[in-house]
Amino acid sequence: MEEQALFDEAGLFVSQSRILTNGTTYSTANVTSVSMSFTPPDKGCPLTLIGIGTVGLFLGLALLTDSPAPGMGSLVIAGVMLAAGIWWFRSLKPTYHVVFRSVSGEVEALSSQNRSLVERFVEAVNAAIVARG
Repeated sequence: MEEQALFDEAGLFVSQSRILTNGTTYSTANVTSVSMSFTPPDKGCPLTLIGIGTVGLFLGLALLTDSPAPGMGSLVIAGVMLAAGIWWFRSLKPTYHVVFRSVSGEVEALSSQNRSLVERFVEAVNAAIVARG
């Protein structure tokens, strides 16, 4: 019987009899279920940078009333920190995980920030489990 690929993309492969992820091969006969989970990104550092930049802007404005030279420098530095913090915060993405369950336990088979790829992979593994069943 010829093996038909249900999914073959980005180094991932799923057929009715086997699953390949990151150089590891799993038999679909041993996988009882598959699920997707996610880990949210850690937002602490960019939020801290945004907070420091915001406080710096207010301090720079206060210094600006006394004398323009130190106030302008503070405003520029605080503005850069605020912009960097906002850019960093907006660039954060969750990490999606594929978890295989079998009679011997659970294994995290794949992690990626590409949600679409992970969803398509999970659908293909589910189809392989059903077809094998």
